[in-house]
Amino acid sequence: MRKIFLICGVLLLALQAAAQRTVTGTVTDEKGLPLPRVSVTVKGTSTGTVTKEDGTFSLVIPATGKALVFSSVDKQRQELSIGSASSYNVTMKASDRTMEEVVVTGYSTKRRTDFTGASSKVASKQIEQIPIASFEQILQGRAPGLYIASGSGQPGSSARVNIRGVGSISGGNAPLYVLDGVPIEEGVFRTLNPNDFESVDVLKDAAGAGLYGSRGANGVIVITSKKGKAGKTQIQYRGMAGVSQAPQQLNLEMMNTSQRLEYEERLLGPSGILPVGGTGLTGYPGWDYSPNNPRYAGLTQTQKDAERVLLDSIRGINTNWPDLFFRNANFSQHEVSASGGSQGLNFFTSLSYYKQEGVVVRSDLERYTFRTNLDFKRDRLTVSLRTVAGFSQLSNIESEAGVALANPIAAAYLELPYRRPFLANGKNATGTGNTGANAFDRLFTTTALTNQFKGSLAITAQFDVWNGIAIRSTNGVDWRNNNGSRFIDPNSFAGGLVAQGAQGSYNESNSENLQLITTSGLVYTKTIGAKHSLNASAMVEAIRNRNRSFNATGFGLNLRLPNTPAAITAGSTTNNFIPQIGGGRTYNGLFSYFATADYTYDKKYTFSASVRRDAPSQVPKANRNNIFYAVAGSWNIIAEKFMMRQNIFQDTRVRVSYGETANANGFNSNFGYISTYGPLGSGYAGVPAIVPTSPGNLDYKLESQLQTNIGLELGMWNRRARVTLDYYIKDSRNLFVDQNLSRTTGFASLSTNAAKMRNQGFEFSANVDVVAKNDLLVTVGMNGAFNKNRIRSLGLLTEIPQGTGIIRVGLPIGSHFVVGYVGVDPQSGLPIYEDINGKPTNVYSAANNRAVYGTFLPSFTGGANLDVTYKGFSLSALFSMVEGMNRFNNESFFYETTNSNIAFNKRAEMLTSWAKPGDQTTYQRISSQRQFSSKDVRDASFIRFRNLLLGYTFTPKTQKYFRSMRLYVQGQNLYTWTKWTGFDPEESNNIATYEFPNPRTFTVGLDINF
Repeated sequence: MRKIFLICGVLLLALQAAAQRTVTGTVTDEKGLPLPRVSVTVKGTSTGTVTKEDGTFSLVIPATGKALVFSSVDKQRQELSIGSASSYNVTMKASDRTMEEVVVTGYSTKRRTDFTGASSKVASKQIEQIPIASFEQILQGRAPGLYIASGSGQPGSSARVNIRGVGSISGGNAPLYVLDGVPIEEGVFRTLNPNDFESVDVLKDAAGAGLYGSRGANGVIVITSKKGKAGKTQIQYRGMAGVSQAPQQLNLEMMNTSQRLEYEERLLGPSGILPVGGTGLTGYPGWDYSPNNPRYAGLTQTQKDAERVLLDSIRGINTNWPDLFFRNANFSQHEVSASGGSQGLNFFTSLSYYKQEGVVVRSDLERYTFRTNLDFKRDRLTVSLRTVAGFSQLSNIESEAGVALANPIAAAYLELPYRRPFLANGKNATGTGNTGANAFDRLFTTTALTNQFKGSLAITAQFDVWNGIAIRSTNGVDWRNNNGSRFIDPNSFAGGLVAQGAQGSYNESNSENLQLITTSGLVYTKTIGAKHSLNASAMVEAIRNRNRSFNATGFGLNLRLPNTPAAITAGSTTNNFIPQIGGGRTYNGLFSYFATADYTYDKKYTFSASVRRDAPSQVPKANRNNIFYAVAGSWNIIAEKFMMRQNIFQDTRVRVSYGETANANGFNSNFGYISTYGPLGSGYAGVPAIVPTSPGNLDYKLESQLQTNIGLELGMWNRRARVTLDYYIKDSRNLFVDQNLSRTTGFASLSTNAAKMRNQGFEFSANVDVVAKNDLLVTVGMNGAFNKNRIRSLGLLTEIPQGTGIIRVGLPIGSHFVVGYVGVDPQSGLPIYEDINGKPTNVYSAANNRAVYGTFLPSFTGGANLDVTYKGFSLSALFSMVEGMNRFNNESFFYETTNSNIAFNKRAEMLTSWAKPGDQTTYQRISSQRQFSSKDVRDASFIRFRNLLLGYTFTPKTQKYFRSMRLYVQGQNLYTWTKWTGFDPEESNNIATYEFPNPRTFTVGLDINF
C-alpha cells in the first residue's frame, strides 16, 4: 500500500508540475523605458511578483491562472489574458491619478514618492462645477487636517480656514495661499473661478510649509491653474443652472399665532411682568382680551363681544415672516474654455459668467472672469505665463450675522406672527416696534453694493545653463480693488433714524491691496548613475504689500437724486449734516534668502533640507534677522529586497520631518512695535488734537512654531487600497498676548510675545477601490483628523477672561467660561445654577463662572466620499463631519428669555414654562431673570450630506460635431444631522448671531467638448 500511495503522490506532483509553467516578460512605459517595481499578479490568486530595475519579471503560473494583472502607482491598471506563450511584453499608460501623485509646493513640483512632507491634494474633478462662489468652501471634507467653517451662506462670503488647529491667540490663523507661485490675499476668492484650477495642494508640516519660513506657520494652500497640452485645439462649454433654498431651522419650532396667544394668556399675563397702558391694555392681545384678565370683569357685554370679535380676527392672522424674507434663489453659470498648442507653445484660456442669488431677498453675486495661461519652450528656455482678471458685484444685506433688529434673519424669527407686514394701502407697516416690517422695508430702501476687481499675473522663466544647472525667476502681481456704496433712502423709516439729520445717508468707499513678488536664483537637478538623484536650489525673494482705503459718508439726501453722492447736502454746524471721512494707508515687505536640497539614494531613501533667512518689516530692525529651517527624510520600504516576495503591500513609505516656521501674516498691525499717534475724536477745547494711541514695543518679534511630523503611506490590494497616516506636534511660541500696564503709562496693556501653545494630533485618509471590474469602479474613501489644542503659557498671566470665554493655561483656545446651569426648581420655578465647586445653588454670580463646557474648536474633523463609475455613468457623494465642538447659542437665548424682550416671538417649547409648583420643565418661570449660562453652550457637532452628483457622459462614435457630452444633476448641502438648534452649526465664529444660512442648492449641468 505504501508503494501505491508513493506512486500516486509522484504522479500528482508530476501532473501539477506539468500544469504549472513559468512566464517571463518586460514592462515598459509609453516611451519604451523599463518600469521597475510594477506589481504583476495572477488574477484571482495571491501569486505575484514585481518587476526588476530593467522592467523584467518572471512568474510561475498555476494551472488555474487565466490572466495577469499589472499595476503601478502612476499607471493605468492593466489585465492580460494568458495564452500558450511563455513571454509577454506589456506597455503601461499614464494613470488618471498621475496628477494626484505630484506635489506642488509653489517653488517646485515633486513626485509624491520623492516628497518628504505631509500634504493632501484636491484634484480638479473634486473642485469643478460646485455651486459655491468661494473655492475654499469647496474644499470642505476633502483633506485631513484642513478645517473649513463657512462663516455665512451669503453668496461670495469667505470661510474660516485652519490647518492642524489654531496656532495663534490674537494673531492671524489663516493659511498662506499661493496661486501659480504667487502669494495671494486670503479671504478674497469670490472673483476667481474654481473651474480654472487643476489642483490644490495643502502643505501641513515643516517639510512643505516650512519652505515659506516666516509665512508658513499656519500651513500653505498651493493652487495650480490649468494649462494646455500639445495637440489639436479643444474647446469646451460648461453650463449649470439651478435653485437654492433656505434650509429648515434645525430642532427649532417658533410659535404660531395660536401658540403665541396662548403663551400670552396662560403664562405671560399671569406672570405680572406685562406693562399696563393708560387704557388698561398691554399691547399683547392674548392677555388683553382674555376672560382671565382682571379687566375683563369690568366690561359690558357689548364690549366683551366686540373684543371677542377682535381677538378672533387677530387669531386669523398668521404671518409667516421667514417666507417673507427668504426666497427660492436662482443660480446659473456659463463658461467657455479652449486649450491646445504645439511642441513649443501651449495655451489654456477661459471666459466665465457666474450669477448666484442669495436665499435672503435682495442678496446676490454676479461675476465675470477671464484667464489665459501660456507655456513656451524652446531649446534651453522655458517660460510660463499665468494671468487672470475678474470682476464681481456683491449685494449685501444689512447687519447680517448680528443680534440687531436691522438684520432680516433675526427679524424673520423674532417678529410676532399676528403682526401684518403691510398696511391696507399696500405699503410696508413700518413704525416703532414693528421689527419685521422695519427690517423688510430696509431691504428695499437701503442698498449695500461692493464691486470687486481682481487681477493676478505670474511669469516664471527658466534657462538651462549647463549640466543640470538652471536659472529660474518668478515674478508676480496680486491686485484687488473693492469699491463699495451704501444708500439709505431719506424718506424711509430707516432714513429717519440716521443720527445726523434724519434724512438718509450715502456712503462710498474704496480699498485696494497690491502685492508684488520676485523670486530668482539657481536650481540644480542631477541624476548620477542609477542610484543617485539630487535637486537643489538657492534663491532670493522680495515681497512688497501695499494697502490703502478711503471712505466718505454724506447726509441730508435729496430724493430726486437717489443712490448718488450728488444727493448729499453740504454740511454745516446748523444743519447737522457734517460728513464723515475716513481711510488709511499701510505697507509691509519681506526680503529673504533661502536654499533647499533633496537627495534620493537608490529610490529608497530621500533626505530633504531647507534653510531660510527672512527679514519682515513688521518687526523692529533688531529682530529682522530670522533663520528658519526644516529637515526631513523618507524611507521607501517597498523598494527593499526583503519586500520583493511579499504580495500584501505595493507601497510602503515612512516620512519624518522637523522644522521651524513663523507667522508674519498674523500681525494686527504692520507697525505694532512703534509708538503711534492718532487724532482725538472730539478734539481738545474745540481744537483738533493728536494723542498717543499705542505704546510700542521694541522687543516685538515674530510668533514662531516648531513642528514634528511622522507619516506612513501604504498601498495594498494591488494599490486598490491607499492609506496615509500622520502624527504631529506643533509648538507655537512667542505668541502675542496683552500684558497689563500701570495706568500711569497712559495705556492699559502692552502686546508682548509671551504665550505658548501646542497643537497635537493624528490624521488619516483611506481610499479603497472596492470594485474594479471591467467598466465598473467603486471607490470609497474617508479622511479624518484628531487635534488637541492647549495653552501652555501666558507669560506673567495665568488666564485672560473674555466675556463668556476664557484664555487659560492648560485649556484649549475658545474655551467657554460661564456659570453652570442645572435646571428648574419644580417648586419655585427658579433656575438652579452651579457654584464654583459645581454644587447646586439658587444664586447666580459671575464669580461662579467655570471653564468646563468645551470649546468651539472641534476635536475631530473629517469627510467621507463615494465615487462610482460605470461606462458613461458616474455618481459621487461627499459627507463632512465635525465632533467635539460647542458654541454659544445667542439666538436661543433670545428665543427663550423674557427679561426685556417679551415683544419678540419665542420657541414653541416655551409653552411648557413653569407655571405652578410641581411642574417638571426645562423652562423657568416667566418672571424670573434669564441669565447667560451653560444652558446656552450647545453641542455644534454635525454630519453633513454635503454633495451628491449623478452624471452621464456620451461619446459619439464619429465625433463629427463634438467629442463628448456630459449631463448631470447635483444637490449641495442636502441634509445635516446635529443636536444644534438653529440654522447651521457650521458658522465660523464662537457665538451664533443669526448668520446667513448655508443654502440647499439643486443644479443641472451640461458639459460639451468640441
